[in-house]
Amino acid sequence: MTVAGQTGSDPQQDVAKPLFEVRGLECVRHDVILFQNISFSLQSGDLYQADGENGTGKTSLIRILAGLIQPTAGEVLWQGKEISRCLYEYQCEINYIGHLNGIKDALTPVENLKVVAALTGSRTNNDFSMILERVGLAGLDDVTVSTMSAGQKRRVALARLLVTDTTLWLLDEPFTSLDPTGKTVIEQMIVDHCANGGIVIFATHQAMEIEGCTINHIHLGKK
Repeated sequence: MTVAGQTGSDPQQDVAKPLFEVRGLECVRHDVILFQNISFSLQSGDLYQADGENGTGKTSLIRILAGLIQPTAGEVLWQGKEISRCLYEYQCEINYIGHLNGIKDALTPVENLKVVAALTGSRTNNDFSMILERVGLAGLDDVTVSTMSAGQKRRVALARLLVTDTTLWLLDEPFTSLDPTGKTVIEQMIVDHCANGGIVIFATHQAMEIEGCTINHIHLGKK
């Protein structure tokens, strides 16, 4: 595993305490080492991509960072605290979108977003129609999700990012099923979030370039 994009040469950055830090992560599944010795730290505005071939542990890494599963070794810290010791507070600061959409097909897009707002206790004054318009789903507020295309469903899932005001976005294969227009829409959401001081870590096997952001890389698997 290698991490690109961190030089540690700026004295001011060296003094600043990381907002999010990973130390010596290792993940073993079914007696197979998926990755080991992963360490990196992030400040406000940082964008990281976990890349690697299928089976190298991208999904496991994102789930560990979200506090959903435990690493075999190592630790994840949020504002200097190990996340297992402040899990509720930490998960209130993150937005996790897995490779599955996590939405209800029987509901409309607006109803799905209202469920998210209710479950998270969102204090944001949400205009759900405006959120759907931003992800390219204008006019589809009241369409049942089950009738939508795979790409439209993925946009509904990613619209959840705009419902809650969280600092850290953890995204597993966020561009799955998206056409080029949809991909551009989500890229702009990422750019805007980082520009506003947020942090994004996403996993994908795709080679990525996002205009307006520098992508740091976490390379999983063989070099």
